[in-house]
Amino acid sequence: MLRAQSSTTNPERGKCLSAVGAATVLGWLGGLGALGVSVSGRAMAEPPRVVEVVPDTADVGVDSALTEVRIRFDQEMSPGGRSICGGGPSALPVSGRLRWIDARTVVVPVSLKASTLYSFSINCPSARNFRGVNGESVVPYSVAFRTRGEGEAAAATLTPVETKPMVAALRSALLERYSHYDKLPADFEQRLERAAPELEAATTPAMFARRVRDVLRATRDGHVWIRVNDITLGVRDEYATPNADARRLAGILKNAGEFEGITTAKLADGIAYIAFDDWARRNGDWLAPAFGFLDGLDPATPLVVDVRLNGGGDEALARTIAARFVEERFVYSKSLIRNPDAEDGYDGPFERVVEPAGRRHAGPVAILIGPACVSSNESFILMMRKPGRRETFGETTGGSSGNPKPHELGSGVTLFLPSWRDLTGEGREIEGVGIEADHAVAWPGADATTDPVLEAAVAWLKEKSRVAPH
Repeated sequence: MLRAQSSTTNPERGKCLSAVGAATVLGWLGGLGALGVSVSGRAMAEPPRVVEVVPDTADVGVDSALTEVRIRFDQEMSPGGRSICGGGPSALPVSGRLRWIDARTVVVPVSLKASTLYSFSINCPSARNFRGVNGESVVPYSVAFRTRGEGEAAAATLTPVETKPMVAALRSALLERYSHYDKLPADFEQRLERAAPELEAATTPAMFARRVRDVLRATRDGHVWIRVNDITLGVRDEYATPNADARRLAGILKNAGEFEGITTAKLADGIAYIAFDDWARRNGDWLAPAFGFLDGLDPATPLVVDVRLNGGGDEALARTIAARFVEERFVYSKSLIRNPDAEDGYDGPFERVVEPAGRRHAGPVAILIGPACVSSNESFILMMRKPGRRETFGETTGGSSGNPKPHELGSGVTLFLPSWRDLTGEGREIEGVGIEADHAVAWPGADATTDPVLEAAVAWLKEKSRVAPH
């Protein structure tokens, strides 16, 4: 089932999953913001951001008698449009018309129930109608809060006696255990020091977590997040747009087999197709349809492996698929593990290997990749590449890894930080660089009616099959 998704990582299994946390909305505490970007000499307006929602992300013990949700933006807004995204049982139960009480604040009337988790987004990729008077859409901001049940206590409170050591733990974790600490802004410690009074003034664990999220937004790291009250807060605003369109693919792939996270199909000219949405571990043997599909092919069948919408997952699962293609054991990646006591700050490098297992597919393989490919999916791409036999098509991958580990800050707030630096088997770093496609194919965007990446891969497979010895 092909789908686009953003991702964060589950440190318990080193996997990259669809993001649960809220998009970050406040830049550095104190209102520091990015400069406008110039396009063709014209300065673009800064998009509006949410600066406060009441109740806000990770709040618990919210009184179900509350009749409104209040949203405040960092600049004057156009009152004409609005987008409150989300569906299902956790959707925000809007009970009337939204109203603006000033140029930056909108009130949403609601009818809440007790003991209920609500989650929604202010703007989202498919609906961005909240706009500033400058015409720019609000950066999407996700919210999840829980109302309290009968007899349940209100949320725990904090005092500076509790928050000061939490700030110290945050600083220690970032400077001693964050594997990409050297990529922080040069004045990061000074910024953290300036933010400390706001952090220490937090009156609940959720408020502290949100302020930590705001501080860590500068990392722009999809593998950094905070967990509090069983809710995840991501620190990255937006993710790369995939160079694939699930709806367009559905129209191209006739008689496709769709399983949980896996799509299989037979294309023209004897070419087969398989796509993996992610490498997330699920209950049962969810990879069984993939193995069954591969086992049903002639080993020489030309094959498309599409991972353009795959944001990563469990690297061990990815290896079980790659093992069906590789000819021999080889080192596909190396890891440098953050250790502040090591001479250069890291242990390693440690080699990660893949080796053959199961019935091998020996035919030519075209691997479709792009900017949404990150984390363990980049590892999969490194496992699969073999010039002349298995080559990649599309665009450079996202260049993001980390193997995050938890760091307890106190009062139920847990910070997850990348623990390693991921390298190719040759020792080239992936973070911020990515993996270039063997065959670069530009993506035409949402208006195109074809899939040029898939078309280029099919053309290459046809040529490989034509010249292959029989």
